[in-house]
Amino acid sequence: MARKNRNLIKNGNFSAKWKVGIYCRLSSDDGDNAESDSIRNQKELISFYLRKEDDIEIVDYYIDDGYSGTSFSRPDFKRMMKDVFDEKINTIIVKDLSRFGRNYIETGIYIEEMFPTYNVRFIAINDNIDSYKDPKSINNVIVPFKNLMNDEYAKDISNKVKSVYRTKALKGEFVGGTTPYGYKKSIENKYKLVIDESEAVNVRLMFKMYLDGEGILRICRYLNDNKILCRKEVQRRQKRNLSLNSEADEILYKWSKSTIGKILTNETYIGNVVQNRTTTVSYRNHSIVYKPKEEWIVVKNTHEPIISENDFKKVQEMFKIKNCDKKKPSMPSIYGWKIKCADCGKAMCRIEDTRGKNMYSHFYCRQYKTVSSECSPHKISTTELNELVLKTILMQVKLVLNVDKIFEKIKDSEETKKIEQGYKYKANKLNNEIEKYKRLKKVSYEDWKLGKITKETYQEYAEDYDKRIENANNEIKVITEIYNQSIQNLKSDDYWIEHYRRNKKVKELSRDIIEELVDTIFVHEGGNITIRFKYEDEYKKALDFINCKEVKDNE
Repeated sequence: MARKNRNLIKNGNFSAKWKVGIYCRLSSDDGDNAESDSIRNQKELISFYLRKEDDIEIVDYYIDDGYSGTSFSRPDFKRMMKDVFDEKINTIIVKDLSRFGRNYIETGIYIEEMFPTYNVRFIAINDNIDSYKDPKSINNVIVPFKNLMNDEYAKDISNKVKSVYRTKALKGEFVGGTTPYGYKKSIENKYKLVIDESEAVNVRLMFKMYLDGEGILRICRYLNDNKILCRKEVQRRQKRNLSLNSEADEILYKWSKSTIGKILTNETYIGNVVQNRTTTVSYRNHSIVYKPKEEWIVVKNTHEPIISENDFKKVQEMFKIKNCDKKKPSMPSIYGWKIKCADCGKAMCRIEDTRGKNMYSHFYCRQYKTVSSECSPHKISTTELNELVLKTILMQVKLVLNVDKIFEKIKDSEETKKIEQGYKYKANKLNNEIEKYKRLKKVSYEDWKLGKITKETYQEYAEDYDKRIENANNEIKVITEIYNQSIQNLKSDDYWIEHYRRNKKVKELSRDIIEELVDTIFVHEGGNITIRFKYEDEYKKALDFINCKEVKDNE
């Protein structure tokens, strides 16, 4: 990546050497330090520090409030690093190393490797680290030691928090973030569930319909067809200050069979708190892991029930009977989730029906079958679908192989060879120049550190070398763009054409063929299909290149 001259960054009439990004972070893993490490206190400390600094410009604040330091997958941290790569900032300031991160390994990689590579100045105020004023402060033995202590602190806090939550769960206190549908947290006691009547009425309706023999599918369609909003849709509207009147705005989030199934089997609705059903991989990896049922924590009679225990038991018995009667398709579909309804965009579902000795297999729009009647069936038999897909794939293979033949002719032309040789010669020459100036910059840096030249002389040399490197990189971009427009498209096409070459004699569909060539299959009402193939962009570029080539040859 080309480096810009750091001394010539302009902001109106002000020339700032250091373009500063201020990073602040706070989360529950900060324990007793949460108040002193508050976002407001971090900002104030950094602002006070910057008053004593000259030649700076604050470009942006990057705030991750509520994100653990053990992971670097934080939204504003990612945004800050993007600004580093885009050269919008060249300085990062934090209150201390723990605000930057608590993962010992990754913190070291950023500070010791990545930031020097991108010429980023790093300042941790309370740890007396400034990679520009005191380069040795980064390599001081105390830095990795502090990072290790921050890592261990995060591990210790994580274990303590888990222990506290487990203790509360064993006492029957609700410690989850989101309450089960139909309940909300008590205003007087945030660890106690109370009935939310606006949702509870729908919970009672679901249980009644199921007891009346309606089944999850019909319950789901009834809720969606009658525009009863699920919680996610209600939250979306509240967040955007939209009307809770279901007729006022388009409903984006709808009820699903899985959601209703979870509600109908949740003991919470008979007054029991069920917790400790999930955990995380580790204090660093926050991926969710489901625990076996015997490890769940269940405390009975902790809050007011919505459903009677007798009705709940009846529903569970009905569930067992229906699950035993369910028949799964004889074989998994070769299409996976690639078949979509052309109108609503939802995945299609395969349904098999055995009548006597005959077995009938069809695909239907999943939304129509399981969610609501807003869409139409889009019914197509599996046999007919297989025939259409195979026919369309063979047609696409033929088209691609015709393009491949034209490419081979163009590649073998003398004109093509000359252009390629000229590009390689120029690109190699420019890359050699870049390496030369990088070496010279490194040598001048070492001369400065050894006292052979002054700091000012080094900065002049470095500025000149950076400019020459930037010019060479820009020239490489220009000649590469010209080369890509003329020849390189041909050279990069083999990787995707090869997928079609090896399927030119296919006679029967398989999962491997679908995975290799097909992105999505859209089924239209009436039985027609449209296939979106993989490598469509490459195919279109190839056609454009051939068309341009033919136009030039005819001129």
